[in-house]
Amino acid sequence: MDLKNKLFDIHEFYNLSRYLFLNIECNYNNFVKKTGITLPQLRVLWIIKIFQGISLGEIAKIGCWSPPTVTKILKLLMDKNLVVREETINKKLYSLNLTEAGHNLIKLNRMKKHDKAALIQLLSAVNEEDLNFTIEILKSITVYSNNSFLFEYIEKLNKLGLKVDFSDFNSEEKFMLQKLVLFYNLLRTFILTLVNNHRNLLSIFKLTYPQLRALWIIDAFPGITSVRLSKLAYLAPSTVNVIVKKLYEKNLIYKEKSELKNSLFLYTSESGEELLVKEFDVNQKSFLIYKDLEFLSRNELLKLNQFMLKLNLVLKNDFVKEYIEKTFTVIEKGLFKKL
Repeated sequence: MDLKNKLFDIHEFYNLSRYLFLNIECNYNNFVKKTGITLPQLRVLWIIKIFQGISLGEIAKIGCWSPPTVTKILKLLMDKNLVVREETINKKLYSLNLTEAGHNLIKLNRMKKHDKAALIQLLSAVNEEDLNFTIEILKSITVYSNNSFLFEYIEKLNKLGLKVDFSDFNSEEKFMLQKLVLFYNLLRTFILTLVNNHRNLLSIFKLTYPQLRALWIIDAFPGITSVRLSKLAYLAPSTVNVIVKKLYEKNLIYKEKSELKNSLFLYTSESGEELLVKEFDVNQKSFLIYKDLEFLSRNELLKLNQFMLKLNLVLKNDFVKEYIEKTFTVIEKGLFKKL
């Protein structure tokens, strides 16, 4: 496989996977926030229920968070009387456990057959062969990236029925849903591991990961508004406003005011596009963030991409194919003209 083809295939796989992850995560977060918590908070409740007495550091490892992030989540959960911290025989250590309210909130947030949850929507769109193939690839990536400890967590998540209430599903549906839960948790860990790897490489460009992603979207869809950028980036409008302000201050984008209504159209500046190409050349062309994918063959990548695109389209991520093609056109124009 020549370099350009492999770069495009991996670029496509990463972005199809990332947007599928964002869609499912956002969908379920909207589902659980009606009960007064966030999805990360619910995920911590699951982890504590599965591994009673687990430490903060182990929660961070399983959830793909930093320890300070887990500390903040735990404080909120304890303030809501969902988690308690109890002393152990060793006074220097403590044990984290769920309260009765914590257990009840897990039950309340289980996906049911009638819910319009993304995973439930995917149930009728996947076949076992393609799902098994993708799971095996994600398992290999998980083992390669030293995240194999996740398998026990996912197995118990399914066995205890913490995420899905399986009672209304027949045996075949339950079987496929358990596979989808496995698939999604492996996908989530894969994406968050790549994001962390990528974030660590961006300091030399004085750019944050959300700023980089927003810049790519603005470049792919010139004239985009902040409102649409928020939807495509799966970020809150307030967060996007801060990102746009920072990108503008760095002269990476420029704005044009609409004559018809009070809105701004966003465009990537010449220096912004140059930065995108340079960052790709330094961090991605060299496979620094994609090292866990180098074992994949061209045929495997093509099959994975076909499957991931199908799932994105089922969940109405209709823009993703256009985004991938437009962003790679920029990369191609900036990099491969030199080859």
